[in-house]
Amino acid sequence: MLNGIDLRARQALAEQIREDSWEAQLSIGVVAHPTSPDRCRVHTEPMRLGSTRVARAFGIEQRWGPAAGGDCLDPVGSLLVALGASVTDSVVTHLTGEGCGPALVEVLPCVEFASDGGPARLSYEIRIDGDVSVEQARRAVAAARERGSAHHTLAEPNEIKAVVQTAQDVHLTSRPVPAGAGPGAPARRRAARVMWEVGTHVLAEVDGTQAESDQPKQLFGADLAPSAQEYVLTALAAEALGYTAPDAPGPGGPTASVHTSGRIDLRGPYSAHDSPAGLRNILVQLLPADPSGGGDGGSTADPVGAVRRWLAGGDALRLVRDAHRIEVGLVLDGAPVDVPPDGPGQHGDTNRTNT
Repeated sequence: MLNGIDLRARQALAEQIREDSWEAQLSIGVVAHPTSPDRCRVHTEPMRLGSTRVARAFGIEQRWGPAAGGDCLDPVGSLLVALGASVTDSVVTHLTGEGCGPALVEVLPCVEFASDGGPARLSYEIRIDGDVSVEQARRAVAAARERGSAHHTLAEPNEIKAVVQTAQDVHLTSRPVPAGAGPGAPARRRAARVMWEVGTHVLAEVDGTQAESDQPKQLFGADLAPSAQEYVLTALAAEALGYTAPDAPGPGGPTASVHTSGRIDLRGPYSAHDSPAGLRNILVQLLPADPSGGGDGGSTADPVGAVRRWLAGGDALRLVRDAHRIEVGLVLDGAPVDVPPDGPGQHGDTNRTNT
């Protein structure tokens, strides 16, 4: 089994889900609870793959923002890990199919936020070392663009639905913001390094914080860590909770929680079927510590207002909700390689040539 990738099992899944669309539906969820004034813990929930329930038992520490400390990820950092892990999976799987055993595969995802609050600029560089030709590396990049789940989640628009579970549930919708003339001058830059280990397992580093990602055994991983898709939902859950429940929970008192869920049609990333490859049907549900909404007007007293503020200004929320042109670079054995742009009808990535 080259590179820890079971190509026969992947091909068998692709054939199965082409014949039975229900078995292609992967439902994912996470739930976040505050643990201190500046952070929370996010727990993965069981996945449902068609009619199969897949146990997941991971906890991910999250802080509200990058200034709160460097010992755990923040929501934007989690999205960078998700992007890097998903791209790495696509690249390694494609190279395995071509009979290549790379000595190194790294993905360096990056986001630059505009100073004027406009659209962010997303990019990633793929570094490959080993017995891989230029054309094989280029085809691996094309595979990541075409089938990468996190790539499509961040490249394409997503409508985000939210429910605030108060005395009378309030339903909110955040629709994608149409792209303007282009990203403005960058004011903040975040970057990560994601390193392939074996199979679908990767190690990651964001601002000095270590993380790892893997797929469940049902999706040909070793089940060692949260999946890329779970990191996307974790980012949204943690950021929403940071807007709505920034205070430390009192001893024995009620605490707020945020549940985030989504669905992937595996025919997109795992077969040639013309189905969306990204995460869809994203739903964020807030259960306030005080569902009655009473209090002094703070974020916990006005949970609906807090969620509205998050839907209007959350960094991770906007990265998942809005469409982005993703620049892709390739370095093979230390030398930059030109990456052909996507053809007509693709989702609008741009080519980046490293110099």
